[in-house]
Amino acid sequence: MKDHTQCGETPTYGKSLEASRDLSADPFVILSNQPAEATRRDFLSLMGFTLAAASLTGCSRGLAQKAIPLAASSDRLIPGVPNWYATTCAGCSAGCSLLVKTCDGRPVKIEGNADSPLFGGGTCAVGQATVLSLYDDERLRGPLWQGSDTTWEEIDRRVMDGLSAARAKRQKIVLLSGTLVSPSMRNIVGQWARHPDFRHIVYDPISMSALRNAHLKSFGRALVPHYRFDHARLIIGLEADFLGTWLSPVDFARQYAITRNPENASYLSHHIQFESGLSITGANADLRIPVVPSMLGSVAVALLRRVAARIGMRDFPPGPDPLPHEMALDAVGDKLWKHRGESLVVSGVQDVSVQVVIAALNAFLGNIGKTINLSRPSLQRMGDDREMEQLVGDMNRGEIGALILCGVNPAYDYAEADRFLEGLEKVPLSVSFSDRRDETSSHVHAICPDHHFLEAWGDAEPVDSCFSLAQPTISPMFETRAAQENLLRWLGQSGNYYTYLREFWRNNMFLRQSAIQNFDDYWDQTLRTGVTELPSQMSGHSTEFHGPWREAAQTIIESSAPLTPSSNEINDRYELHLYESVGLRDGRHANNPWLQELPDPITRLTWGNAAAISPGLAKKLDLQSGDIVVLKTEHAKLEIPVFIQPGQEARTLSIPLGYGRKQVGTAGTKVGVNAYPLARIVDGVRRYSAKNVAIEKTGKHEALAATQSHFSIEGRPIVREMTVAQLVPTAAAAETQGEAASSLWPARPEGDHSWGMVIDLNSCTGCSACVIACQAENNVPVVGKREVIRNREMHWIRIDRYYSGSEENLRSVQQPMMCQHCGRAPCETVCPVLATTHSSDGLNQQVYNRCVGTRYCLNNCPYKVRRFNWHEYSQNPEYDYTMESPMGRMVLNPEVTVRSRGVMEKCSMCVQRIQSAKTAALQAQRSVRDGDIQTACQQACPTQAIVFGDLKDLNSRASRLRRNQRYYHVLEGLGTLPNVGYLAKVRNPLTT
Repeated sequence: MKDHTQCGETPTYGKSLEASRDLSADPFVILSNQPAEATRRDFLSLMGFTLAAASLTGCSRGLAQKAIPLAASSDRLIPGVPNWYATTCAGCSAGCSLLVKTCDGRPVKIEGNADSPLFGGGTCAVGQATVLSLYDDERLRGPLWQGSDTTWEEIDRRVMDGLSAARAKRQKIVLLSGTLVSPSMRNIVGQWARHPDFRHIVYDPISMSALRNAHLKSFGRALVPHYRFDHARLIIGLEADFLGTWLSPVDFARQYAITRNPENASYLSHHIQFESGLSITGANADLRIPVVPSMLGSVAVALLRRVAARIGMRDFPPGPDPLPHEMALDAVGDKLWKHRGESLVVSGVQDVSVQVVIAALNAFLGNIGKTINLSRPSLQRMGDDREMEQLVGDMNRGEIGALILCGVNPAYDYAEADRFLEGLEKVPLSVSFSDRRDETSSHVHAICPDHHFLEAWGDAEPVDSCFSLAQPTISPMFETRAAQENLLRWLGQSGNYYTYLREFWRNNMFLRQSAIQNFDDYWDQTLRTGVTELPSQMSGHSTEFHGPWREAAQTIIESSAPLTPSSNEINDRYELHLYESVGLRDGRHANNPWLQELPDPITRLTWGNAAAISPGLAKKLDLQSGDIVVLKTEHAKLEIPVFIQPGQEARTLSIPLGYGRKQVGTAGTKVGVNAYPLARIVDGVRRYSAKNVAIEKTGKHEALAATQSHFSIEGRPIVREMTVAQLVPTAAAAETQGEAASSLWPARPEGDHSWGMVIDLNSCTGCSACVIACQAENNVPVVGKREVIRNREMHWIRIDRYYSGSEENLRSVQQPMMCQHCGRAPCETVCPVLATTHSSDGLNQQVYNRCVGTRYCLNNCPYKVRRFNWHEYSQNPEYDYTMESPMGRMVLNPEVTVRSRGVMEKCSMCVQRIQSAKTAALQAQRSVRDGDIQTACQQACPTQAIVFGDLKDLNSRASRLRRNQRYYHVLEGLGTLPNVGYLAKVRNPLTT
């Protein structure tokens, strides 16, 4: 078990496991204990290495770099030995519990916390990348007043004067924040709310206010339910990408994978997805039906009608079914009735009527309290669009005396950003807690930069009564101050936020504990594990459904008529679908180059966005990927390139949000197009779709940076699919190695281990968390858009996706692909300098010091997983992303070398982790156990699709999976004998 310690103002707790060091691991002690059989060559080899290392210390081979010693030594920091801290992610409102690895006081790697009951050790790509945001050069070094540097004392004086002036004029003081999942922060805001002139307004760029309002109408409480996908035998999604970005994708993906295990066929779930654009969730569905956005409500009504008929309701509002899916809807309706009480219907449609119909559907099916938990709801996405709209109106009328902005950027992501800025100019005092000059903070009076969450104390409650703590993993790097401390000071309270947080937990969480009598013990235990779960205090609330579902259904039917589009709409007008991007999410991470270069799981685009259109529409309009068009809605227009995406609904254009930032930093400014202006506010709810969209060609073209342009396997055994009916129960299946060709090399001596990997394509969702985890762990450089266009991306692991079926309604399979560590590797036979060799542990090694860059190995690799360093990506101003500045280089993992120009690199199976586990086992005087080693990609995976282990250990999990009947090798007919294998994708059609 890793030791989770804390740093900062308070004493550390517990004894660090890394602090104990077994002297038997000293190489000279081992040498003196060698048996008599040790040869003179062994002795000279070891001594030669030792003398060579000593001699290198006297060489002057580069510019001298000064080291800054610690001001005070600490027994918690041992040079070269990492420490681990439990904390809580602030990359989004999901509040995932994390473990942070620090080396010599620097956070360098983020991993999921396996002790978390919600997230189970998984992370998403954004969570993995947040460590790089800590070292962002664009972060402010201190507070600003009117754009000029100032002191915190001056800020406090001016803010207090401004607040007093607002109260004297009886003007409103408003805190505009994103969703606050921190219970202690909510308590501070509650103290502000005691003043009658104070208002707290919650604003989310990606709103779920329709869902909350629908539950207010249906159950009497405005809430977001906590969904239990692991309890569902039938899952139906309507424009809800719950495996990609919707609400809490790490938690949902973990639950989803539990029900998708084909070896447990009696509990294997069915998944049907209705959506307009191809998403991660739709790509994993058993049945995916493309639907134009305006027809999603009609689909919900049609399903409700079928369930209501089974119940015996005869007064259902009449209306035709949305064509042409009657037969599919009948089959889905039958499945819903069969699995009542163990089904789940979720919708991301921003329409209150649609969400009321979905609530009625789940209530009539008996899902409330089983797959939908209203007694322990989610506390995410609490934004209220109507209140935000009212605030903008109050600002423009001069009724707001002070506006405090916390974690929001409405000048970029609000649908009426210009109107917001006009109102902001009329506010006498405006304060932002932004960590940089962005589109909003550049217009305020005071910028009070908040800590990065890795520098800060905090807590989180993403789901009712499921708590986690955040602790600093490094002291604040700049003159920043916690937003909570600012609010406390401006309330007139002394002391720091850590003291407040600790007392808040003593008075609220500790009193709900019955097993622990001492608060210090409870605090230390929670800091060490990072999480705690308490009994819910909302269980007494009613979950009885009383929603106006008939009225909602009638509204949908009337608004959908005529269901068959007119000829004019077919020929000249289209529909628009806006969605949250997997990498940049709502746009707050736009200056993170790891996320900018992360290929979109579906389109495979990097460094920008595009409007996805179907192949049929592209042919009709004579468009190619990269052609720039103008999209015109009733209230806005946008110029954007198009991307031809198979599976896209024929009359719908899908655009990812989060791009087009004007002020964010070097990496993210003016990358892509901002599509937020195309959103609209209807009846107090923000809509992310539009009808009657016109498309005009401009004649211009933009090169798109895509990492995959070929998506057909062309009959080759690369990905495999099967249905549940094709699974034949067997005791054990033999490993499929394929016929091995004759080798040019003599038989290699075998070691004690043979490291390998098995990847379950049925569990892999394509979320890409593994890609960023590998990049962070192995110091993979960022190369930029120009190099990606030239096919020079450097990721050691990629997520390939392949299609089957028709272009209009296809199936998709995602496949993680890295070096296969072949037993008979084609790359090894062609390297003229033996830079790529095979270890006795079964790893294909790359010796950087030998490599001369012939690239013969790259040409000879059938899996195309080797990367060539065309340029010097470190300390090169031309590649000003992560490794050019001294601050950016602080994120580098000291256990992995930074490769230089002209060498080949590839996946090493995280050999540094292998060696670390071997050393730990040696110190404990035991052998390496299965599970001791987790590669970076394996540890990040929320669905546990990647399994690493010793293939010589027949009882290891990896070895057992190799005996699964779904196991196969990619291109196994070549006889390369890979140590990486896959489990075939299994579909569960409705007929089963």
